Amino acid sequence: MIKENNFNFKGVWAKYSDYEIIKSNDEFYVRATKKSKITTFDIYNVNKKLLVDFLLIGRETLKYTNERDIECNLMSTEEKYQKMVLDFVKKYGLLGDLSYPLLNSNIISSGEVYLQGYSEVNKISANNYIKPFFIEDENIKNIDFNNGINENILKYVYSTDLPIELSNKPEEMNLIFSKAYTEKISRILFYSKQLYKIFEYTENSITEKNEDKKAIYKKFASEFVPNNIAFMFDLNDDKVALNWQFSSLKQAMEVLLGFNESNDRKELKMCKHCGKPFIAKNLKAEYDTISCRNIANVYKNREKNK
Repeated sequence: MIKENNFNFKGVWAKYSDYEIIKSNDEFYVRATKKSKITTFDIYNVNKKLLVDFLLIGRETLKYTNERDIECNLMSTEEKYQKMVLDFVKKYGLLGDLSYPLLNSNIISSGEVYLQGYSEVNKISANNYIKPFFIEDENIKNIDFNNGINENILKYVYSTDLPIELSNKPEEMNLIFSKAYTEKISRILFYSKQLYKIFEYTENSITEKNEDKKAIYKKFASEFVPNNIAFMFDLNDDKVALNWQFSSLKQAMEVLLGFNESNDRKELKMCKHCGKPFIAKNLKAEYDTISCRNIANVYKNREKNK
């Protein structure tokens, strides 16, 4: 990854010490528990493990589903997949689904949200956009998000112990790091599947021998475009670092995956036999386990002896 090439990068994200699953209108969500404490971490210290853990969820999700969202909704009712998502969120926090697609910032002050549609920019009210991320909270249900920050937003929404590293972020970051903020499990599963597919297409576009298949993999991989990226200088600790001002964990994982796939010395790989993402201790490694390597060699020998 880039960090091993002696660049000084940093990217701060926050998570709570504990999360829970809640059910509302037959759908399942994740949010921080009321007694949990917020902490920050640098995603560059965990970048490969972060990607592997999330791509493993995507791989499992892809086994169960095709392109239809409804299958992710069904998966979200099962304890197995709820646990996978909850374990990930407890390690790294929620994905920042609220801020990920935004074309504008400080959405409460503006009272409007701009989102990129298929062929045009769509505008909706801040109320209509924000409230679906705050499920089962009566205090927030009647808050007006369309006319600037008010006392009820400060009292019931904003975190009172937001770390100083996040204190100067746009308003929507205060929403994401609110204890009342929720994300739908089915959407996390769907996004994990989409990111794994990009990983799989990119890896296969490199290793595939059949030129027709290779062209198809390249076509799908080339459609991957990471979301808006912003860097700024950080001049602490007697060194210059690029401080990444990412707006969501979703955005961060997309760019980290892009860094990995474009690196000639990448450590995050996909097993050529079973498709499992793994961190390679040897840069020439092609399989995640000895068992996968041996099975693959058996298949190769059979093909030679035909």
